[in-house]
Amino acid sequence: NEMWTRIMKRLLKMLKVALKITCFGSMLVTSQLVIAQDSTELRKVIHVNNISSFYHAINQANKSGMTDIALAPGTYKISKTVVISAPNIRLIGNPIDPSSTHIIGHGMRNRSAVENILNINAKHFTLDGIKLSDAGNHLIQISGERDADFPVLKNCILQDSFEQLVKVSSGGNSKRASDYGIVDNCEFKYTNGIGPNYYIGGLDAHGARGWMVANSIFRNIASPDNRVAEFAIHFWNGAKSNTVENNIIVNCDRGIGFGLQGRPAEGGAIINNLIVHQVKEHPSSDVGIILEQTPNTQVLDNRVYLAHSYPNAIEYRFKETSNVVIMDNITNKPIQKRSNAQASLFNNVVKKNLSDIVTADELLIINQQ
Repeated sequence: NEMWTRIMKRLLKMLKVALKITCFGSMLVTSQLVIAQDSTELRKVIHVNNISSFYHAINQANKSGMTDIALAPGTYKISKTVVISAPNIRLIGNPIDPSSTHIIGHGMRNRSAVENILNINAKHFTLDGIKLSDAGNHLIQISGERDADFPVLKNCILQDSFEQLVKVSSGGNSKRASDYGIVDNCEFKYTNGIGPNYYIGGLDAHGARGWMVANSIFRNIASPDNRVAEFAIHFWNGAKSNTVENNIIVNCDRGIGFGLQGRPAEGGAIINNLIVHQVKEHPSSDVGIILEQTPNTQVLDNRVYLAHSYPNAIEYRFKETSNVVIMDNITNKPIQKRSNAQASLFNNVVKKNLSDIVTADELLIINQQ
């Protein structure tokens, strides 16, 4: 029996290593594809320091692409949506202190017309070191229906929009989608501790393929009423082979979702994320991680602590969810099969106390506002 136990542990370790290598390979391919398109020596650089020069720079960049727009520290209050229509445009603020370079919209409120801060309609767009806030719809919409592939959002603060903070749309029947995006070291949040309505989310990605979302923080994506908010991170509606790794999700109604009933996803991995919810006053708190109609997916090394009344930390749902591995996760609530889903569960542990799930340094991050 002891020998068999050692053999099983060794096999499980080998399996997990193989799964992580697969995910890393996907990330490496994504990074290489982005780097391959970045010919720095060919790029034009335009420096701006006010909203007028910013709009002028956008117009110039959209004529030729291959342009860096370097924003000086300050507040840039937009008068209309900024549309990126040429490839290889980068908006660059201060990656060390993104709060110092702030693009602000007209405020969180219901609008009959679409009111985004940024519409991305072209490939290889980068937003680096900038704070966006206060939009009537989304802070950013990335148009997969226009093949806006290889977007990069890094070192940014994304806060306070009336709907999802970042929307990645797709072409529906046209099958066009935004592929190989990267989100790295960003903060998504609602600064009032709760959202303005239930129809909010962090990153809401339709049909996206080959994305990597990593090293980011999501806070307070929570509904103010009895209708649950969308996820902090959601890949669905034809999404495939996406990786969500090493993120911290704090006080959000739902943490990470792959797929939705009738809008499936496929493949990918959810690895080493920390999801904590401690605000019992949020009226619609829900599950930490869920797979819905999402086969061929790995859920590895995550930690989930939910102080509210929802019974499950991780769920896998519907018969289409199969060939799934859920392994080495630590939760304070059960991992639950629902609606005839199939998964292989290995070495998952239940721990009831928050102090047994998070480190002291992580607790400081969780308790920040």
